[in-house]
Amino acid sequence: MDKRYLSLGICQLMQGYDIEKNLIRAISQIDEAQARGAEVAVLPEMFLCPYEPHAIKTAIAYTHAAMDKLKACSRRHGIFIIAGSLPFEAGEKRPKNRAIVFDPKGDLIYRHDKIHLFDCSPPGGPHVKESATISPGNSLGTFLTPWGVASVIVCYDIRFTPLIQLLVDQHVRLLFVPAAFSLSTGKAHWEMLLRLRAVEIQGFVVGVQPAFNDELNYVPYGHSMVAGPWGDVLLDAGDKETVEVIRLDMLESENIQKKFPLIAHRRADLYRTVWNDGD
Repeated sequence: MDKRYLSLGICQLMQGYDIEKNLIRAISQIDEAQARGAEVAVLPEMFLCPYEPHAIKTAIAYTHAAMDKLKACSRRHGIFIIAGSLPFEAGEKRPKNRAIVFDPKGDLIYRHDKIHLFDCSPPGGPHVKESATISPGNSLGTFLTPWGVASVIVCYDIRFTPLIQLLVDQHVRLLFVPAAFSLSTGKAHWEMLLRLRAVEIQGFVVGVQPAFNDELNYVPYGHSMVAGPWGDVLLDAGDKETVEVIRLDMLESENIQKKFPLIAHRRADLYRTVWNDGD
């Protein structure tokens, strides 16, 4: 059996336009989470900078230094770090929006490039054309933890049900979602999506966002949240800058699957979700 209890640290930092200060703040929040017992610490999407084109382009020059500091931090504390996401140059015209995972030895064990790009004008705004700044990823995977199979998707990815079904088929019970929902999309859909995805995987969904800051052009919603296997909200961090540590009982996932065998009842004889690998 996998390790039963997970002490999880949520690092909801308030971003400003000073990238070096954002990095210092992120490391400080990880330090605080670990000091309070966290075995896994999670950062938001693009934690180095506000989710604005100029800021993202500026932050690229700091990405490798940030990775070095996160690597050292995970090794020093002996914890997993779900390093939100960073703008990562990958030999294309535009950088990837890349989530990375460090294990307790400081090894980079997983990465996920945001697959779906937010080119939208939602009711209440703001208009965003992410594809003008970011290039999309093309892969989906999982990684092993002492608490079971885990994965990371980034922000807009959470809206696409086929991705979740593919992760269910890989036995994912711990899904991390670094994000930066705006006020309008956050109020409308953030909690709904996290709870629904937790019901679908019959596991835990951990969504981590930047804190609210109305001095930014792109104002994030905050409300980092953890949803449990029955779709209940186990933690809502509010909209202020904060570090929250919560203890998860992974046995809840196993119990829900036994009592409510949703996944086992899927009619694979009639339909299925598959990844197009190009064959």
